[in-house]
Amino acid sequence: MLRKSTRRARGADEKSIIVKKVRWKHPSSHSGAWKVAYADFVTSMMALFIVLWIISAGDTELKAGVARYFRDPGVFDSSRGLIPALQPDDQFIAKPGMDALKGLQEELQQDLRLLEEYPLIEKQISIRLTADGLLIEMVDTDKQAFFDLSSAELKPILRRVLQVIVPRVKKLSNSIAISGHTDARQYHNQAFYSNWELSAARALNARRAMEDMQFPRARVERVVGYADRMPLSPDKPLDPANRRISILVLPDGKKNLDVTKQED
Repeated sequence: MLRKSTRRARGADEKSIIVKKVRWKHPSSHSGAWKVAYADFVTSMMALFIVLWIISAGDTELKAGVARYFRDPGVFDSSRGLIPALQPDDQFIAKPGMDALKGLQEELQQDLRLLEEYPLIEKQISIRLTADGLLIEMVDTDKQAFFDLSSAELKPILRRVLQVIVPRVKKLSNSIAISGHTDARQYHNQAFYSNWELSAARALNARRAMEDMQFPRARVERVVGYADRMPLSPDKPLDPANRRISILVLPDGKKNLDVTKQED
């Protein structure tokens, strides 16, 4: 009797120990949490590649703008954006092959200044970079023309200009496209039926003169006559400036272009 009562008293003092077993469950394979993480990763990679592309393809001014933006984003006016506004002649220089054309532009401008007649024809010669290459144009005025009216014969002054242009362009491997343009003055005669034939004949004679000056024939990509369909002064169809010869120096390896784009 004494043993049983002692055992009961001792059992009452002891606390029961409860062991709780938790069974861990694998997360459901249908959960969409991984998609959010993957989307964030893809967005980060896209941002990285954009930054790398800007660094590799951008010019010095653009890189400086990116650097200034990350140092202090608040300094930029939201209406202007990050990329600085580019002048028409500058927006194509970053493209492949344009660096050589930019150098050619500067060399031609320097060489033409050495011509004795240059002060008289300075405003008649335009050399600018376009989306399709380096565009060289010889434009007529009332006082000075590179062709006589209704004639496809090159005047001596145009031949002297071409003698400056050919050696410089010849040093590069680039092909060229030549186009002739007239004003809207309509006429018919035995030599040329219309402005189409006249503009084409002027372009062909310019090509022939360049080849006589040892410009490689194989590098003449195209010779085109546009008559009066692409005037420089659309509001003045009889303006002498509409009469011109255009030489487009194509970027190296760039062929089969629509020469009409040169006027954009």
